[in-house]
Amino acid sequence: MNTDQSEDFETRLPKIGDRLFAESSWAYDAHIIRDTAERFYRMPMGYKRAGDILIDQAETSVLDRPNIIYAALFCYRQAIELYLKQLIDAFGNGKTYSPQSTHELNLLWERFMCITNEHERTESIELTVAQKLVAEMHEADQKSDGFRYPSDRSGSPFVFGDQGIDLRNVREVMQGLVNFFECVSLDFSSQEEKR
Repeated sequence: MNTDQSEDFETRLPKIGDRLFAESSWAYDAHIIRDTAERFYRMPMGYKRAGDILIDQAETSVLDRPNIIYAALFCYRQAIELYLKQLIDAFGNGKTYSPQSTHELNLLWERFMCITNEHERTESIELTVAQKLVAEMHEADQKSDGFRYPSDRSGSPFVFGDQGIDLRNVREVMQGLVNFFECVSLDFSSQEEKR
């Protein structure tokens, strides 16, 4: 991007020689990692953090709020999906729990619960609440398209809508859900080290 101060950022148009993925300097660039394990580690945290940043912006800007709420909710939904897939991938022990084959949170939760049963961790208040939260997000956006597109493939509006969302609440509850996933990961890792 041209850093010329005289250029108005809001009215800038594409120019000859523009590239989206240009490098500037190692210290300032954001580095895209090729290693799948590191990407799997970083991506859920990144989507969660992006959702937090968007919610922060929506809280402070009434003008941005109706536009960026979709991106914020998509980021949170994507974080939930990736945390579940990460747990399934890490602790599924090579069984037929392939996390890559679906975007449906209810199916990912079922696969996660199979692993939870194997680790004998099936009863806790946090597990029950987490299940309800994942189900709530699944109902809001069943196929990971409800916060990305204005309508479904047939042109029909998505069922989830025409309601207000308490921004602070969604951010706080998402933090609790992420903390739950991280605690489960630590617990499962500890169990597997003892075996």
